[in-house]
This record gives sequence, structure tokens and C-alpha cells, in this order.
Amino acid sequence: ENAGVAAYKSMGTPMMVKLLNGANAFPTRYWSQGSCDHWEKIGADALHSQCDVTPNACAKCLMACGRLTTVKEGRHKGLKLEGPEYETLYAFGGLCMVDSIEEVLYLNQVCNRLGLDTITAGNLCAFAVEAAKAGRIDLEIGYNNTDAIVALLEQIAARKGVGETLAKGIRHAAREWGMADRAVHVKGLEPAGFDPRVLKGVGLGYAVSERGACHLRATFHRPELAGLIPMDQIEGKAEMFVDYEERLTLFDTLILCKFFRDIYTWDDLAEMISALTGQETDKPGLQSKVRKITDLIRSFNLREGMDPEEDTLPGRFFSEPLPGGEIMDKSDFNTMKKAYYGLKHWPESGRIS
Repeated sequence: ENAGVAAYKSMGTPMMVKLLNGANAFPTRYWSQGSCDHWEKIGADALHSQCDVTPNACAKCLMACGRLTTVKEGRHKGLKLEGPEYETLYAFGGLCMVDSIEEVLYLNQVCNRLGLDTITAGNLCAFAVEAAKAGRIDLEIGYNNTDAIVALLEQIAARKGVGETLAKGIRHAAREWGMADRAVHVKGLEPAGFDPRVLKGVGLGYAVSERGACHLRATFHRPELAGLIPMDQIEGKAEMFVDYEERLTLFDTLILCKFFRDIYTWDDLAEMISALTGQETDKPGLQSKVRKITDLIRSFNLREGMDPEEDTLPGRFFSEPLPGGEIMDKSDFNTMKKAYYGLKHWPESGRIS
């Protein structure tokens, strides 16, 4: 009966298209805009009205946020798949400007068959569009050109032509094409569909995540979009972020779905662990264990060559405002990062032993 559970079961993650577009935080045209005019053609209402959709759940889950979808009309009539998720809609419908839910579904299925992650795939294809427009590569591709995007995805999977360069990752392609200033990534991983020029805490999360621009380590878009803390507030942002990050790190160790973040509190987690292990614990005790985990991961990454200077965001987010004027102020970002390091009991250099 939880309202969030009901919403996910009813519309799934595609409902996020409307929410993010309304917040001007829906990455569009390879991170140059925060909204798109065609959002209604790729959102949850379009999906459910133009396709046959059945909610689908992981084993034992009461939420059923997944979508089992069948295309009803058009050139992809009869196409069946599980999806799309919000991130696929953002990556192809936003970054690549594909303005049809059926075409995004087709791209989703192509990625499934080729074994490609849709966030990275959509980012790479949109980056290739920008490279072609700038004359850095010889490739017939453009925004909202599904067939050209499919051809590029197949090149990436087969490691042929331009696809060979992109298959080595966004950093490699950016260096080879002389476009490091345009490439959007953190530590080589492309961000999810939440623009940090609007969602400041998401920006902090992208920067400090041990695996690059990951939205799942803390899922901090949730409290910012829900109004639990203003999106542009800097003071106190790191404190709330750390609380989310640490609780959801515990979710990862227990293999719990992140969509139960609003249901399982620290006290609930302590009760679960006490029931499972017989060891009584509480929030401070769990936080202590979580910090040992995150410190271990940090130490491993540093040993393997990660530079703390990589705990930052793409330069474009500091220098290139969205059409609405939103930007990540560098001093605000540094304030959040310094506070984050302090809460983790790390030195200001970010380098721990």
C-alpha cells in the first residue's frame, strides 16, 4: 500500500521522464540541454498508451517496477522485451534525441542482443554525433536517426570502424578525437540521466563514487527530487548524502533492491541483521562497519592507480550552463567535497592509506 510501491507498479521508472524534464534535469542533446520538447512521446504515458505493457517483478518482489512490453503498431510491431527503464529513455530519447517510444524500444532490444549497457551505449552514440558534427570523424549519423545509431551500436559490438574506438571507452575516444573537453564522464564512466548542474548532490555522488559517475551508490536523486533537501542547497548536502550513501552501501552488502530505500530505515536494517546473525546492532554500529567497507574500496582504488584528483566532474558542468542558466559552481562543489571527505574522516587530499 506504500505510495512509492504503487507508483512503480503502475508506471515503472519511465515515469521519471516527466519528472526530470520538468525539473530541467533531463540530459538532452548530449548534455547541452536539460529538457526536450518531445518528452511526452517517450515517457510513461506514451509507453502505456501505444504499447501493451504488463508490470513485471523480480522473484518475490511486491513492487513489480519492470515493464513487459509489446509494440502494437509501426515498423517494430510485435517486438517484445522487458523495458524500457528510465535510463534507456534518457540515453536514447534524451541524449540521442530519438522522439518515438517505439524506436527507443527497438534500440533497447538491439543493446540487449548485443550485450551493451544502454546508459553507456546512448552516451557513446550521442558523443559520436557531436564528433561527426565537429568533423572529427567521418560518420553518417545524426540526432534522432535510429538506423544510423543501430549501425554504430553494431560497429561497437563488432569492434569495427569508429566502433573500435568507442569500444575502448569514452576516455579513449575523447583523446583520439581531440574532444576531451566535450566528453562527459567521471573516471571513465558516463553519468545516468540526472544533470548535476541542477541536482547538486547527485553531482557530488558522481564525483566521489569509486566506480565513476554512478547514480546507484547513493541514489541521491531521490531526496533531491522529492524535496527532502532543495536541489540547489549546498549547506548540509554532504551530511545527507553520506547518510544515504552509507545506508545504501549496506543495501548492497545485503543484496537489497535500491527501490526499497524509502521503506527500510537504519532501524529496520539493524533488526534484520540482528535476526540473521544474533548480533545486536544499531545505526552507529552499522555505520562503523560500512565505513570499513568504503575505506577498503578507496584504499584498493588508490593502490591500483586512481588519483584523488579524479573525484571531480566533467569541466562542462562547471563552465557550460544549461539554457535555463543552471551550472555547478566550482566553489560550491569543492565545499561539498571537502565536507564529504571530512565526514568520511579522510584527509583533504583524499588519499588514505
